[in-house]
Amino acid sequence: MVVVFFTGFPRQGRRMSETRSQAIMEIIKNYIVKQNSDIPFYVADLSDVLFKCRYWKSKLPRVEPFYAVKCNTDPVLISLLVSLGVKFDCASKGEMDAVFAAGADPSDIIYAHPFKSNSFLRYAASVKVDLMTFDTDLELIKIQRVYPQARLVIRIRIPNVPAAFPLGDKFGCEVSDAKKILTFAQSLDLNVVGVSFHVGSLCEQPFAYSKAIGMAKEVFNVAEDLGYHFTLLDIGGGFPGSTGSYDTFDKMCYYINQSLEEHFPEGCGVHVIAEPGCYMSNSAYTLCTKIIGKRIRTDTEAEDSECFKKKIFYYLNDGAFGSFSEDFEKYGFHIKPLLSKSQLAGRPVHRSKLWGGTCCSSDVVVEEALLPEMDVGDHLVFDNMGAYTTVLTTSFNGFPAPLTHYVFPPQSTYKTENEKLQPFEDFCRDLGATKLKSFIKIQEYICHDDSNDDLFRKG
Repeated sequence: MVVVFFTGFPRQGRRMSETRSQAIMEIIKNYIVKQNSDIPFYVADLSDVLFKCRYWKSKLPRVEPFYAVKCNTDPVLISLLVSLGVKFDCASKGEMDAVFAAGADPSDIIYAHPFKSNSFLRYAASVKVDLMTFDTDLELIKIQRVYPQARLVIRIRIPNVPAAFPLGDKFGCEVSDAKKILTFAQSLDLNVVGVSFHVGSLCEQPFAYSKAIGMAKEVFNVAEDLGYHFTLLDIGGGFPGSTGSYDTFDKMCYYINQSLEEHFPEGCGVHVIAEPGCYMSNSAYTLCTKIIGKRIRTDTEAEDSECFKKKIFYYLNDGAFGSFSEDFEKYGFHIKPLLSKSQLAGRPVHRSKLWGGTCCSSDVVVEEALLPEMDVGDHLVFDNMGAYTTVLTTSFNGFPAPLTHYVFPPQSTYKTENEKLQPFEDFCRDLGATKLKSFIKIQEYICHDDSNDDLFRKG
């Protein structure tokens, strides 16, 4: 059950001011006035992605990010990341194609799926995506038959790590089995170049990275004894990406840097990469939904006050078959009723339940929430909606997928605590933008809106 308490503006991360939230809300209000549409929509703040890239670089200078495409396949987001020199973790032909369409090169990709279909493997060979993971003998046999020139990374299992989405049961070999598997790879004359792991999506234990890097070092030593000379360490994902999650991320960075210094010191010849997904995209996307129906129910037997005897059902134009897939709440959303201060002050708060708009009885968005009373036609805004939302959206019951509007708020409306945000072009150059064609493509999606001096366009 998801229980949500409305508290006004969501709590922001310590380095991101409330000004950003206010700027995004103004963009949403202006769009609603102009379009008056029944289709839900996202506002994607590209400056937030830029901020995340720079923050990553400042906290993990030795770790090169390979964005996990599965998290959010928005072509504008991918084009932005290509322009910034970010590389990519792909798990299928479709994800590789999406990255290529944005201007990436085959050398920008790690095919990070331990179990690959023959057709996808043949495709990787045809486009020269040669870096890929494995964790079993049988996968090595497949690779040897289809793509023996591939550079391989053995994925190990990191047990007993608390995470919102553990992965240890599905992927990764035991460290104790690594010698046997690497010996088998040698017998097939395959080129194994490194070790990868994943502590689980939305890892809840920052110290887990220290443990995992230490385990990876054990496998490096085993490989050295066998005659290998590994040059790659992939520390996977698990990083949070919601507003207000910087403390957790900072702790992860502390343990990662400390453990790298202990086991893989700078100058040792090992290239360290990671696979952030949620970190890059989650806080950049804000979803606006519309209330299309309302039902009031009263529990006459409840002993609560009159306010809490009433429960209001709201039916939204998005739902569990759209942006609100199972477990979406783990990514740290907040609800913001799109009401003025006077409206908020004049409306009583009630127990509420949010339903999706389809005919399915399991289409529940939020089971229990405390919200000011809303009317049909009002809007509810959800922040931190950039991870595993659009990629899981279906067309069930014929409901349309949300539109996306891309913004880059100017210096006048968006500040960090210590400095004004740089202009878009300067920020890209500062982060080392190399793919100019991709950068130009992004600019085509962003145009000037004279009504509020913000940059935005429908995608």
